[in-house]
Amino acid sequence: MADNVFQFPGAKASGSPDPAKSVFQVKATILYTDPVVWRRFLILADDTFFMLGDAVLAAFEWSGEYGFYFRKGGMFLDDPVLMQDNAAMPRMKGEVHIAAEEKKIRDLLKAGERVSFFYDMEDYWEVEVEIERIALDDETMFPFMPVCLDGANAAPPEGVGGTVGYADFCEVLNNPLDARHKETREWLGLAPGERFDPGRFSIFDVNAAFAIETIDDYEQDILPDNEADLREFCKMLLAEKMSMHACAEVGMRAMQDEKGQGVH
Repeated sequence: MADNVFQFPGAKASGSPDPAKSVFQVKATILYTDPVVWRRFLILADDTFFMLGDAVLAAFEWSGEYGFYFRKGGMFLDDPVLMQDNAAMPRMKGEVHIAAEEKKIRDLLKAGERVSFFYDMEDYWEVEVEIERIALDDETMFPFMPVCLDGANAAPPEGVGGTVGYADFCEVLNNPLDARHKETREWLGLAPGERFDPGRFSIFDVNAAFAIETIDDYEQDILPDNEADLREFCKMLLAEKMSMHACAEVGMRAMQDEKGQGVH
C-alpha cells in the first residue's frame, strides 16, 4: 500500500491531541466483498454524521444519489431524504431515529468504536466505519479535510446489485464469452480496450473528490460541465493546493529556524 500513500509535508508525528480541534482517523470497510474494499481518511471530530456520510460516499466515489443512514445499536442517524420518506413508518421498540446533521461525530463515537453505515436501500451496501484513533495535531497539516490516507481495491459501481451482484458483475467482465459481457461493458461505459480492475485504488482520485469541497467562489465559476473534465480539473486543483501548502510549510519552517538561530 505504500505506493498509494501521499507523503504530505509536515512534522513528524509527536505531541498530544488537542481536544478542542480533534481530528479522527477513520477506516471505512465495505462488508462482504471479495476482494475487501476499504479506505482510511481523516475527518474533523466536530463534523456531523451527515458530513461523515458524505465523506464515506466520496471515499468510495459513490454519487450520493441514494439514501443513507448510520446505525449504532437502536439509534439510526438518517440523511434528510430517509428522514422524510420514513417519517410515517412504524418503529420497532427501542428504535430511535435522528437526523444525521443534528449529531456530531464526537458526540457518539470515540477512538476504537465503530458504527454501521448503509447506502442505497436496493443494493444495500453495508460499510463498517471505525474511529481508529485521534490524530495528533502535527499529523493534520493538510490543505483540505477530509483527506484520504490509504485504501485498497476499487469500489463497486452503484446499481450493480449489491455484494452478490458485484461478484457476478466481475465474473461477467472477466469472461468475454459470457452473453452479458458486451452489455455489461456498455452499461459501465468502458471504451474499447478499457477494462475494469477490481484491484485498482487511486488515492489521487479519492482526494480529488474530497478537494472539490474546498473549491472557492472563483473556481466554482470556471468549473467544466463535462464530468470527465471536472474530475481532471479537481485533480489539478488538488495538486495546486498541495503545492501552495508545501510552499507555505517550507516558509514557516524557515522562519522558525531563523528565530531559533537568533536566540542565544
